[in-house]
Amino acid sequence: SLPHDALSAMEFAVFGLGDSSYQKFNFPAKRLFRRLQQLGAHALVRRGDGDDQHYLGVDGQLDPWLEELWDVMLSKWPLPRPAVPDDVVPDPTFDVSFGGTQDPGVVVDDKCRATLVVSERITAVDHFQDVRHLRFAIEEQDPLPAWGPGDCAVLRPCNLAADVNEFLATVGWTDRADEPLYIEPRSTGATLAWPVPSATLRWLCTNYFDIMGVPRRSFFEMLSYFAPSVEERDKLREFSSAAGQDDLLAYCMRPRRTVLEVLGDFPRTAPVIPLSYAFDVFPVIAERSFSISSAECPRAVDLTVAIVEYKTLMQRVRRGVCTRWLAQMPVGQTVAMRFARGTMRLPPAATPIVMVGPGTGIAAFMSFVQSRPGADNYLFFGCRSESKDFYYQEQLRQWAAEESLHLFCAFSRDGPAKVYVQDRIREQARLLWSLVAEQGAVIFVSGNANRMPDDVRQAFADVVSMNNPQMSAGDAQNYIARMVKDGRYQEECWY
Repeated sequence: SLPHDALSAMEFAVFGLGDSSYQKFNFPAKRLFRRLQQLGAHALVRRGDGDDQHYLGVDGQLDPWLEELWDVMLSKWPLPRPAVPDDVVPDPTFDVSFGGTQDPGVVVDDKCRATLVVSERITAVDHFQDVRHLRFAIEEQDPLPAWGPGDCAVLRPCNLAADVNEFLATVGWTDRADEPLYIEPRSTGATLAWPVPSATLRWLCTNYFDIMGVPRRSFFEMLSYFAPSVEERDKLREFSSAAGQDDLLAYCMRPRRTVLEVLGDFPRTAPVIPLSYAFDVFPVIAERSFSISSAECPRAVDLTVAIVEYKTLMQRVRRGVCTRWLAQMPVGQTVAMRFARGTMRLPPAATPIVMVGPGTGIAAFMSFVQSRPGADNYLFFGCRSESKDFYYQEQLRQWAAEESLHLFCAFSRDGPAKVYVQDRIREQARLLWSLVAEQGAVIFVSGNANRMPDDVRQAFADVVSMNNPQMSAGDAQNYIARMVKDGRYQEECWY
């Protein structure tokens, strides 16, 4: 309804943040860019499409795009000198000093208090992957949490004591680690990731700073301001520069070097980081979301968690911050937990559902089946071996015997040829077409986002083609695309 020249006086630039593994890669940025042009606005530069799949992450597209943008802007609006010279240290976001009056203890804010009551390994002891079934009990004095099938439990992990002690020693904070701090924002817009009215350095290093995560480029830039030696300062500046990103990739990203390890490599800089800049230098521990695998009791929350442990190209063992914390958590420990709406929504009970959940992708589907007893539920589950990593085998077979579930399994390493869920889907082409075309079934896909979602989508397109020989491959793909648009083909996948 707006006139085509409504924004003719506007000049703009758009850079989107996205991941090209998703079907609607950078869709909001593309739509915004197109709409601004339709209304007469003038683009200063091409649209930028940041891609997490780039080997340098979003920076791989952002750096050249910013260079183009600054060239255009400085030619149109030249500055006599740099707006902020490279050697100017930015002001800290917070004033931090010793002298607080209380330790915040367990910060719950908008969360429930949940106590771990079950931690059970559900893979064979000799299997390479440790997968846990965890059950948390929500404390009775907390309000009844509102969550349903397909929703997620959100946890914020803590660093382990041994790592915290090493970090405190590396930065020279050990002697005052347990003294209360006073933390005050320097501006009205400065906020902490969550309320921390008063804390100690040990508490912050345990609960707030992500000392075991892989640092981003901005971490090296902030460190460079405080480096007392030319050698360390030059190296830190190189890692934070656009030209040094390949070197940063080789040094930090590929070997998954942690914040703590990086500090050890810069021994002159680590002990002189000003306390007031701690919140600007060190990243914050991010929350982790896990699909809830239960539905029968709102105060009992089951999770299916794969413990992340792998070797880098340099043969160094790496462990996930959150899953390592969960793996070592003793039964009886209480943590803060909140709930978030998942992306998958169940149809009415009379509508059949087809679930494809290899590996831990089965988690949400355990809650689906529990919430739809006696309904038409079809599950395609895949793992490596029936005897090693067939999660919830007894429960699934019981549901199948009770006819609450139609179960199709693919054990990729148990036979002479590898068999995956997409192979089982094609084997059931006639059944699946009947469910989809005649009964209006809804398809759900959950699990690892590497190749599985594309392979499964192609398998369902093949199901369409196998039952409709007159259709072209493109028409079959379009059929699945219409199901996606109508909410009858839903994916929830992750890396």
